[in-house]
Amino acid sequence: MTTYNGYESWDHWNTALWLNNDEKLYSMMMEEVEQAVYKQQSIADAVGSIIKQLPEQTPDGAVWQGATITELFLENYNEMLQHS
Repeated sequence: MTTYNGYESWDHWNTALWLNNDEKLYSMMMEEVEQAVYKQQSIADAVGSIIKQLPEQTPDGAVWQGATITELFLENYNEMLQHS
C-alpha cells in the first residue's frame, strides 16, 4: 500500500499540507481551535466552521478530507489545552 508521507492518500496529505503550511488557512484553523479551547464553541462546531470556510478544493485540486481536518484540529486543540 502506498502512503503519502504517512497519510493514506494524496488528498489526505494535501489537506494537511495546506492547513499546516498556508498562513491564512493555518490562522483560520487556529482561531477555531482557540474558540473551542476557551469553550466559545464545541469541537464539532469548530471543525464544521473550518470546513465551511475552506474553498471547494485545495489550491492543488485535492478534495479536502474531513478526517484529516479533524485530526489536525484535535492535535492543535490538545496542544493548546496543555499550554493554556
